[in-house]
Amino acid sequence: MMIRINLLPVRVAKKREMGKQILVLFAIVLLGAFVGNYLWYSNRNDEFNQNAAAIRQVQAKIEELKKVIGEVDKINDRKAEVEKKLGVLDNLRKGRSGPVKMMDAMALSIPKKLWLKGFTEEKNGMKISGAAISHDEVAEFMSNLGHMVWTPKGMGRLVESRKDSPTSRVELLTPDAAIEEFPVSSIKSFFTNIELRDAVQKQPAGSDPNGFPTVDFNLNLSSNYAI
Repeated sequence: MMIRINLLPVRVAKKREMGKQILVLFAIVLLGAFVGNYLWYSNRNDEFNQNAAAIRQVQAKIEELKKVIGEVDKINDRKAEVEKKLGVLDNLRKGRSGPVKMMDAMALSIPKKLWLKGFTEEKNGMKISGAAISHDEVAEFMSNLGHMVWTPKGMGRLVESRKDSPTSRVELLTPDAAIEEFPVSSIKSFFTNIELRDAVQKQPAGSDPNGFPTVDFNLNLSSNYAI
């Protein structure tokens, strides 16, 4: 007679044990995933907070730089305003001294036998009227006007101006009448565009025995007030 053993309860027990093990393993996996996600989130959150703090520091520095730039802009505006005022003062100074120097230059250009009757001016243009003993004095006056210059050492008379030369020779109108070389760029002419409008020979009026003929003339020229 064969003995039969019922193994069904054993199999059921093994299945239950395996199911428990699977549940435990699944729980461990879930716990590991949760812990991993938490650690990853915590790391990302710390990195985010660090980046946010760095951004706030950069923004704070930008605000500080904006304030500095604003102060620099104010300083530049003040500088430009001061330079503008200095330019106005310089123009006023030149406007005050220029005519004085110009009149000195004109006075030094007048020959002994020539005298002025008057002159008018419009902007940088001038009209001069006068009389002289002869046409030679008128020509000398025009030549003198064209040679009157201003140099770094003061007023002078242009002696020699060579073509393509970087310098010119000038006789300084000082007691020793020294002649020096100056760069062409540093020499400024008082009068330019000198033009003789007319020159009329006139006889003495009436029967004055002491009278003598004269030459009445009119000149047009440009003057440099910025010297």
